[in-house]
Amino acid sequence: MRRGLQYFAAWSASTAVAVVLSWLGIRSVLEAGVPERPRAVAGPVQQSSAVPSTTTTTAVPTATTTTALPTTTTPEPTTTTATPATTTTTAAPPPLPSEQGTWTEQDGEQVYLRSFRLQGGVAAVRFAARDMQPISATPRQGFAATVEQPADAVVVEFTGPGHRSRLEATWVNGPQWRIVESG
Repeated sequence: MRRGLQYFAAWSASTAVAVVLSWLGIRSVLEAGVPERPRAVAGPVQQSSAVPSTTTTTAVPTATTTTALPTTTTPEPTTTTATPATTTTTAAPPPLPSEQGTWTEQDGEQVYLRSFRLQGGVAAVRFAARDMQPISATPRQGFAATVEQPADAVVVEFTGPGHRSRLEATWVNGPQWRIVESG
């Protein structure tokens, strides 16, 4: 019985070492197969530092007056209370690029800005020869958005019940895109 337990302990230890060594060997292969994991985007993504957001708060006093009617017993006092009301004004973020697209120059480089209306939402992309960037990905109700940035491209996908909208944008001698609606 004791000898059987010794064999079992030796077998368990060698199996554990083999599993750990195998995992260390294939882990780097698995990580190389997925160069970048997709990022989930919950709502609009704005990447504009040119227009700062401005917030103004103003207090407006309001007055409330309570007066009691005279009775035959003791009269009640008159009470006045001032309550400040708060008004907040926030500057709107800059508008998204048009669906026709706009050429502009940023950092000495020609850049093409364009928004795309898909069935699952609205996406906006900044096309440039050296740097592709998503500007925003706004899903419609019932859809979720994911944004991926593989090498020199932007992929925006809106996924909803029974439907998938996908925008693949890249720069190959100019801005190029492909829209796939499925479901």
